[in-house]
Amino acid sequence: MRILLSWYAKNNDFKDGEVAETGPTIEFHRYFYQHDKHIILSASGEDDTALNVLVNQLLRLFPGRRIESRLMAVSDVINVDEIRVRIEPLLIELADEEVDVFISPGTPAMQVAWYLAQSTLGLSIRLFQTTAAKLSADGKPKLKESVVQQSTVPIAAIIKEKQVGRPAQPDFLLTDSLKSIYDRAFKVAQTDDVRCLIQGASGTGKERLARSLHDQSVRRNQPFIAVNCSSLTDSLLESRLFGHRKGAFTGATENAVGLFEAAKGGTLFLDEIGDISPFMQQSLLRVLQEREISRVGETSSRKVDVRVIAATHQNLRQRCRDGLFRWDLFYRLSVVELTLPTLAEQGVDEKRALITFLLKAKAKVFRRKKPLTLDKTVWALLENYLFPGNVRELENLIESLYVFCTDQVSFADLPGWLTSPDVNDGSTSFLWSHHERSLIVRTLHYYNGNKAKAQRALGYGSINTLVRKMEEYGV
Repeated sequence: MRILLSWYAKNNDFKDGEVAETGPTIEFHRYFYQHDKHIILSASGEDDTALNVLVNQLLRLFPGRRIESRLMAVSDVINVDEIRVRIEPLLIELADEEVDVFISPGTPAMQVAWYLAQSTLGLSIRLFQTTAAKLSADGKPKLKESVVQQSTVPIAAIIKEKQVGRPAQPDFLLTDSLKSIYDRAFKVAQTDDVRCLIQGASGTGKERLARSLHDQSVRRNQPFIAVNCSSLTDSLLESRLFGHRKGAFTGATENAVGLFEAAKGGTLFLDEIGDISPFMQQSLLRVLQEREISRVGETSSRKVDVRVIAATHQNLRQRCRDGLFRWDLFYRLSVVELTLPTLAEQGVDEKRALITFLLKAKAKVFRRKKPLTLDKTVWALLENYLFPGNVRELENLIESLYVFCTDQVSFADLPGWLTSPDVNDGSTSFLWSHHERSLIVRTLHYYNGNKAKAQRALGYGSINTLVRKMEEYGV
């Protein structure tokens, strides 16, 4: 099938409120149309009366032709990035067809977007423009094909990258383990229709990554709204996400807009998506499939324009295998998967770099002239501790040290959960070094500080070994 694509130009296709007989769209149909279908695009996201009038006039003048309209929901018609992410999914959808693009109608940014799509998508698209009839000698418009060289370099991404300077550096340290993940997130951000599932243990920074993805996308000037799905019951979550009508349930004293509507044009971050019930899974699946919601208590549907990013600490594939999560919803959410490593998985060098970064960052927050310093014993404990709460737990620890310490942190300044972890608490933070230190302390206490007796009880080969261990652990 040979398909013609074009925007309509209200300033050129209409004159004094009527369809212009010499407008670019009418003239293309009169002189050059040899297609099976024409899809006319509107920047509007809602019903476009002018476009409907233009389509009806075309059908009257050229009976039998197939003409369709598409609403592209472009909020800024001079924003090349936004236009590009709207048209690229459509071009990919039509990849198996023979597509011609009439680039003359529309804003200059729309024309640039067609060129960028042609040069980067690798599709068989032909671009055409026309010269006005009044500019030609014979009084007829002329058709000209614009040949664009295909490139293996993603030109659109390069323009975007130059515009923002590089993937924006977050206000926290990107360790080597995180850099590749944030680079991938930057690429995902450039394609608006690609949904993303972020996986990682609690405290690894899933919301931070989601916000970074939003900030690098065309939606960055629109709302970013986060909701923790595990903290709400089904009824509350349904009302929170979709909104409700006045009188829909006890306490619904007025109409309420849901988060899908509140995030219009932006990003909705669904945290802990793995914990939602089968009922909510079904409700979300419908929204993702139909791109529309129904407020609680209403029968009518409302179109929504929002990018959904989901996150979970759960193994969703395993939950699907166990029958606890829907495969069809999983596939809708996880077009791209990004997995954040735990702090323990990042290694000692990266942990040390992160601790140093947080010490400097929190010095500014707490208005200190210089960062806190840690003695060797404290460094050893922090490097060996697994931090089951990950970056969040480490950050909280650093903040607490600034509350209680003025310049240097010693072993005595550390909280008990770090210096004497409970072996029976089921925590992954237990390490031999913690256990060994605890044994030394208890043994010395039992023998009233007698190092010789403690050394023999502990099984060390010499008292020097015990003394070295005591110095290492700050006993």
